Amino acid sequence: MKNKTMILLFLCTIPIILKAQKTESETEIYWQPERKIEFSDYQSTSDTNCVKYNKLYDIHMQASIGFRWAVDIPKKWKGKIDKGYIVPVFCKHCSCILKEDSVELKVDRLLFDITELCARNVRKEINAFQKAGNIDNPNEMYFISVMNKWEEQRKSFFGGAIQEILLKKQEGAYEKWRKTTDELLNETKEYATKPDDCYRIISGQPIEKGYKIAKNIIGDLRNKEK
Repeated sequence: MKNKTMILLFLCTIPIILKAQKTESETEIYWQPERKIEFSDYQSTSDTNCVKYNKLYDIHMQASIGFRWAVDIPKKWKGKIDKGYIVPVFCKHCSCILKEDSVELKVDRLLFDITELCARNVRKEINAFQKAGNIDNPNEMYFISVMNKWEEQRKSFFGGAIQEILLKKQEGAYEKWRKTTDELLNETKEYATKPDDCYRIISGQPIEKGYKIAKNIIGDLRNKEK
């Protein structure tokens, strides 16, 4: 009887384990080190953007890459800290392809990794705010400000990489961007996007017991400083 009970408990936990490890949905890929963007991931039913940029810049693929985020707070604050989630996302149904181009695929993979690097810096800065102020709601207070800062930086990185590699076709440009990005990713491993981060975005609900979705997040504090 004891053995049967143990087997039943084990079988009951399998769906929970598999569910917690889910890092991709039918429409979106969330950054994980082993998951690389493939040609088959460009699934947009409209090629409008591809045609537009193909005419302008002779580019054959258009990837939709950005962030998904969420902030959760404790239902009871005593001894707990709020939680912020930010995950790089590749939208399959928003990304189009006219023809397979190996160079452009490499660039989109690079851009996805650059987005991960920016997400890591968001986590790093929020962590620094929490430690410096010894506060329990660093994400409620600073998440939007820090995320917006790194979103601006991400767009700047994207512009520079695309300009140098695809438009100007500068010699050694891809290798330079790839090397720098890899070095910085290696330096920030402790802030990497984890499977739980991905699952929090997929589920749309808090995954930590005793937490709820934050409804009163402070906006971009940088705007008040201008």
